[in-house]
Amino acid sequence: MKLFMEFNINEAIFLDTAYFKALIDKKDEFHKQAVKKWKSIAQKDVKLITTNFVLDETFTLVKVKCGLNAVIEFRNRLAAGLKRMKIIRTLLIDEEKAWDWFLKDWSNLSFTDCVSFAVMERLELKRVATFDRHFSKAGFTIV
Repeated sequence: MKLFMEFNINEAIFLDTAYFKALIDKKDEFHKQAVKKWKSIAQKDVKLITTNFVLDETFTLVKVKCGLNAVIEFRNRLAAGLKRMKIIRTLLIDEEKAWDWFLKDWSNLSFTDCVSFAVMERLELKRVATFDRHFSKAGFTIV
C-alpha cells in the first residue's frame, strides 16, 4: 500500500528513538555520529518518517536523560521541520502485527521497536536512522 505519492518511498528514511536520543543528548556515545548523519540527511531531498510511538518513547527518554527543557526544544524543532517529516499515527493492524515481532526471543526488544517494524513493513520502508541493531536484524537497512 502506497500512502505517500508526493515522494519516493524507497528514498524515505524512518527515524527511530535511538537516533533522536543520540542527536539530542550531547553525552550519548553516538551523538557525534548522529549529528554527522543529520548533516548528511539535511543535504538530501529525502522524506523523513517517524511514528507517534517513537515520539512518545523519545519524549520520555529525553526528559529522563536530559531534562524537560531538552524535550521542549526537540518538540519545537520537530514542529519547524514538519514539511520534511511525516509523523505516522499507528493503526490497530500495526499494533497487532507488532506482537509477532515482540514474541521473538530477542533481548531488549521494545514494543515501540516492534510497532516501528510493523509500520515500516506496511509502508514498504527499507531505510532507518538508528543506532539500534534490532532494525538490521529485522531486515531493515541502517543509514
